[in-house]
Order: sequence, then structure tokens, then C-alpha cells
Amino acid sequence: MNVRNNFSLIFLLHLSISLFGQKPPYPKDTIFVKYYNIEDPDKWNKKFHSKHNGKKGIYFNLEHPKGDMALFYDETQSPDTLCVKHLDDYHFSNLEEIDQKRYRWIFDNKRPPANRNGVFQTFLIEVISKEKFVIYPVVWRNEGY
Repeated sequence: MNVRNNFSLIFLLHLSISLFGQKPPYPKDTIFVKYYNIEDPDKWNKKFHSKHNGKKGIYFNLEHPKGDMALFYDETQSPDTLCVKHLDDYHFSNLEEIDQKRYRWIFDNKRPPANRNGVFQTFLIEVISKEKFVIYPVVWRNEGY
């Protein structure tokens, strides 16, 4: 190899590292929603195991007065279990607040309307006992996923 080829190879290697190592131009906001495990045959609020886009996971249907949410947890990801005393460290968002944040994110970043998966890293928190709760990384169903 001559010097010119070596320089080209080093330049391409440096360029690829710098392009892929940068932060995305539009970082996602992080939000938390709380799942209340209150199953009622007359209500939409449920949690069940199934597949979504070929991936096994858990569907969470959340019924709230401010708007219903449909979320999916991919079982290949790892949830986190924490002590319930840390629950107060999280701010839980309802659908109305989430949509306000979404529109503000679109306006602030001068972006066209984006779905919630494009704007947020969403986590669902489920209290599983008096001592513990689980944090699931989830995606919004029917929103580009």
C-alpha cells in the first residue's frame, strides 16, 4: 500500500468513528407512566403476555381519565426491580402531559410531527408488592414500532 491509500483508509476509519460515536441531533425525553394492576372485565386496563412484531413480551393497556395508553415491553430487554421507598423519586405522566411535552419537543427541535416512540424513551412502573416495584422499558403500540 502506498501513503495515499494509507491516508484514505485512516481518514475513512476516523470519519466512521466520529459519525457513529456522536449523540443524536434530537435527543429523546424520558417519561414514566404508572401501571395500576386493576383488572376489571368492564374496563380496558389489562396486562397480558403475547407477541408484537414477532417479539414475545407484555402488553400493558392503561385506562386513565386523561387518555388511554397502549404499551409493549419486549422480553429481550431487562426490567429493573427496586425498593418501593424509591417510588417517590419518579414523576408519572398522564397522556395529556405526554402530548403537551411531545408538541413542545416538536416545536423546540423544529421537527415535523413525530410519534411518541420517536420523541420519548418511555418506562412503565408497576408496583408488584408492598416492598417492590418494576421498571419496564416500553414502546408505544401502533406508533411506528
